[in-house]
Amino acid sequence: MKVIGVTGTSGSGKSTVSGWLREWGYLVLDGDAVSRELATPGSPYVQALVREFGPDICDEQGALARRALGLRVFADPQGLRRLTAVTTPLIFSELQRRIERAEQEGRAVVFLDGALIIDTPFEALCDKILLVEADRAGQIERIAKRDGISLDAARQRLDRQQSPKALRSRADYLLENRGTLEELRDKTEQFLKTLKGMDR
Repeated sequence: MKVIGVTGTSGSGKSTVSGWLREWGYLVLDGDAVSRELATPGSPYVQALVREFGPDICDEQGALARRALGLRVFADPQGLRRLTAVTTPLIFSELQRRIERAEQEGRAVVFLDGALIIDTPFEALCDKILLVEADRAGQIERIAKRDGISLDAARQRLDRQQSPKALRSRADYLLENRGTLEELRDKTEQFLKTLKGMDR
């Protein structure tokens, strides 16, 4: 079985590509979704985050307030590194378990969707990396609209992430998202043709 990592900085269109892969019948493991599933009130995941970032990242019921956490993380130059150090071991173990289950089910290919794959432990789970890359101005606008933050805050968030050049140097495949959604969808279909030897 092959595991293909699908990555890209915030607002690149990575999640859109992963959505199409699901639509076409492929198994996509979403690192963010796994982290949300692990983030139940009082869980080891939430307790670890509270120790690192403070109790005010949770609401009165003890549930993780993801927007508050995001603002705390991206306001600190070392915030993303701290977040990764806290959450990676727990997410890695769960993803590894799901990959093993998929292999037992006889799947030939699984996609792993994650903003942080390259230069993290998650890279070891992947046989190949697909990078979704977009123009910076478009990313900033999409982040601001999606998360309800200012353009400056969106720009700051993007600046804290891995550089496109560094990501491109490590990726095996590149999808450039610089046009319409239809064009990106066509490019995604073309990419799948390079994997034509793999069954769903």
